[in-house]
Amino acid sequence: MRRVCAWCRRELGRAGSAADDAPITHGICGDCARREFSPRTLPLRQFLDRFAEPVFIVNAATRVVTGNATALALLGKTPSEIEDRLGGDALGCRHAELPGGCGNTLHCRTCTIRLTVRSTLDSGQPHVRVAAYPDLPALSGGRRVRFLITTERMGDVVLLRVDEVADEGPALPAADDDEEDGPTC
Repeated sequence: MRRVCAWCRRELGRAGSAADDAPITHGICGDCARREFSPRTLPLRQFLDRFAEPVFIVNAATRVVTGNATALALLGKTPSEIEDRLGGDALGCRHAELPGGCGNTLHCRTCTIRLTVRSTLDSGQPHVRVAAYPDLPALSGGRRVRFLITTERMGDVVLLRVDEVADEGPALPAADDDEEDGPTC
């Protein structure tokens, strides 16, 4: 896979197949990131609003720094309802309401969103269109939803983009929250 800066189109390197016809994924090079994220250019949320897809910025403590207008509309929330909140609290995960809260329940051990963001924070490696099945009752209306997420590290934060939201049909039967029942998000 070829990685190309979405702003200047400079080659960022290859991962996996080195073939010339390998799929292209986009990131942002250091020069463009410094220019685009500079306080002298655009405020962060205004920059994020350039993206059509829902985008969140997540810090090393896995707290949401902010999200763009599309992300806020997806969740039906205001900036103050997501900013400086752990991911599950910001997104409205059902398991974040359990004793211990976001990051400390049995379900958090297999949360694809949390694990993918953490992996990108730790390794610097992006993840592209990873399937995640978050348990977000306010968003899903009790139905099973699938997100395809992409993560990219930018300095000490991760850009989390929701590439697709799909209705996967009726929700799976609710499991006892005290039992380990496999991945839910």
